[in-house]
Amino acid sequence: MQLLAPMMLLGATAVTVPIALHFFYRARYKPLPWAPMKFIKEAVEQTSRRLKFQEWVLLALRCLALILLAVAIARPGRESASPSGSETIDAVFVFDTSYSMAARDGERTRLERAKEAALAVLETLPNKSSVQIYACADRASLLGPVSRYNRDQARQVIQSVEVTSLSTDVLPGLTDALTAAESGTAPAKEIYVFSDMQKSGFERQQGAVRAKCEEIKARANLVFIRCGNPERKVSNVSITDVKLLAAIPHTRTRVPFVVTVRNTGREAVRGVKVALELDGKAVERDVVQIEHIDPGTNAEVTLTGGLDEAGARLLAVFVDGDGVEGDNVLYKIIGVRDKVRVLLVAYPFAGQPATDAGDWFVRKALVPFDPDRDKDKIERYFIETESALPQEVGPEKLAGKDIVYLLNAAARTDDPLSGLSPAFVTKLTEFVRAGGGLVIGCGDLVQAGAYNRVLGSAGAGLLPFPLRDARDTPDATPFVPAAESIDAASVFGQVKPYTDWLRRATATRMFDLDESAPNGGRVLMRTTQGAPLVASRVGGEGEVIFFATSLDETWGRVMSDGQLAVPMTTYIVSHLTGRKVPGGTRTAGDTLSWTPPMIAPGFELVKPRPRGAKASDKVRPRVKLAEPRSEVGQKLTVSTADALVAGEYAIVPVGAPETDGVTFAVNPDLRETENLDAISDGELEKLLGFRPAIITAGAGTETAVRERRTRGEWTHWFLLGLLVLLVGEATWAWFCGKTW
Repeated sequence: MQLLAPMMLLGATAVTVPIALHFFYRARYKPLPWAPMKFIKEAVEQTSRRLKFQEWVLLALRCLALILLAVAIARPGRESASPSGSETIDAVFVFDTSYSMAARDGERTRLERAKEAALAVLETLPNKSSVQIYACADRASLLGPVSRYNRDQARQVIQSVEVTSLSTDVLPGLTDALTAAESGTAPAKEIYVFSDMQKSGFERQQGAVRAKCEEIKARANLVFIRCGNPERKVSNVSITDVKLLAAIPHTRTRVPFVVTVRNTGREAVRGVKVALELDGKAVERDVVQIEHIDPGTNAEVTLTGGLDEAGARLLAVFVDGDGVEGDNVLYKIIGVRDKVRVLLVAYPFAGQPATDAGDWFVRKALVPFDPDRDKDKIERYFIETESALPQEVGPEKLAGKDIVYLLNAAARTDDPLSGLSPAFVTKLTEFVRAGGGLVIGCGDLVQAGAYNRVLGSAGAGLLPFPLRDARDTPDATPFVPAAESIDAASVFGQVKPYTDWLRRATATRMFDLDESAPNGGRVLMRTTQGAPLVASRVGGEGEVIFFATSLDETWGRVMSDGQLAVPMTTYIVSHLTGRKVPGGTRTAGDTLSWTPPMIAPGFELVKPRPRGAKASDKVRPRVKLAEPRSEVGQKLTVSTADALVAGEYAIVPVGAPETDGVTFAVNPDLRETENLDAISDGELEKLLGFRPAIITAGAGTETAVRERRTRGEWTHWFLLGLLVLLVGEATWAWFCGKTW
């Protein structure tokens, strides 16, 4: 129990008055001899006990009456109860803005119900009360008003609340709401959470939510306003992925796009329509319809479209036909190329068959045509290769290249003609950091000491791990790749059309790698004996893929089997060139970062067009970003975390067109619709350890809030008890013949 006016308890000290009167006015007498007295002495003794009992009861009733009066004036109530009447309140409204709030319950969305309920609660606040409004999904942000005492501003802020593409987490909102409430000066605090009460929002950080609610309970009045029907099962499908079956997208081709849709609801969904756009243009004229998707299952549809222009293209997939619109879109940035240019650094073997050249197998895997019979086809093909000797290759060879292969290329020692020049290695390091791809294959000319010194952590920092000595094995028991060892998050784990063929790939010699001294590397594939066969290291925007064996036939048959070499090389090229696509695909709430190639007075974030904007309206809202910062020795980086709604974003210099910056595709956080169940009142009580106030949004919201605020104070019950006590005291006094 708490007291809204605890100083009034000092009035309870008045209980000393009847006690003093009781003892001060006790009958005083002087013994006098009187003969008849001895005749009535016996009668007085018989009634004295009854009279004393009556007097003590009367004293107790009068003392209790004064105590009840003092407690009533002190205004007792439940802990965290709000005052009634004209007492001011510091109120904080927290709106759940996760995209499940856009689901409809009847003719209105849950967010619309939340706004109506918030306006109703606003009307119940006494004069001179303050209100602050927060939006909360997996983060909290103050929406306003500018003046916490301005009701008109608060109404405008409430009407302007919009859903985001974020998932639910109530903890940030509760944390900021308590801080905001305690910053006020009113004697009582009230925190209202307007939400569809999605279970996942309470369970994501269950322990922290419980602790925070207990803290709020001790300091403020916490009320949850339920804005959705917990009994209603919302039908929903999410777009989980879209893939191009062409591993390396390039111009002048039509490629199939495979869209994966998942039913995350509790009921089957029928008649879902899927459409796909590339740079705002429909890939196919008609949409594709999925007739039926059972709960918890996936469905795939294929749409075919042409790739006409090179560059970073925005792919967008849309579905229609479920109850939650927030995850009905998926964006993806794809790099469409006119040409992929590959530099092969290797030694030719004079006087030997062409297959003995150090780059022959890789060239055949990159361009799988016969150079004599298919010259025209090779010229039109989108992959171009250029070969160079290690001792002759210079930094200028890297201009315009996307990927570099070092195939049994020796690192230079004291002999200037023995291998890669320092100038080329320096430029190669910059090439990788800028987004280029590097593939290293070993061989007899690779020396562990020289490679560690030139390309390792002591030099260019390109090797994933330091090299140890090479190890041989008999032809009868070769090293064999272990398909089950493939890193699922690597290029080899993303698609596995060749995992069965790996059993036919063998090596008789390979380098051991020192995994105890990594240079930021990770193992992508091992042999059946557990030794690292392929490793990688991300450096800047690019990546290095290192094979511990050769990529020709000198140390084995890793690349000599076309069924293995061609798909493996294709996906390596696709993976490495994909890293060079500026911007990229992100999830709502992620930080967008860009290292601009130019110096500008400032940068802006170009946001998606607002909902309901006309397709012809090409003007998109822009927000000035904070001044970019750079660490000592690092490039300038522009960052923002203001991508909260799914769509196309761009970071550009102030006033510059969108083409002068970098484009990002931002998708909804699919964690929101993994479980759309609402938490029940009983489940919430069990989770929090106490039963919070829960009011259903609707026509009776205002009345429910007023009644709860009145029930929170017990003054009227104490006054009623005082009245009953005074009536009893008067009756007892009349019966005993006593008065004040």
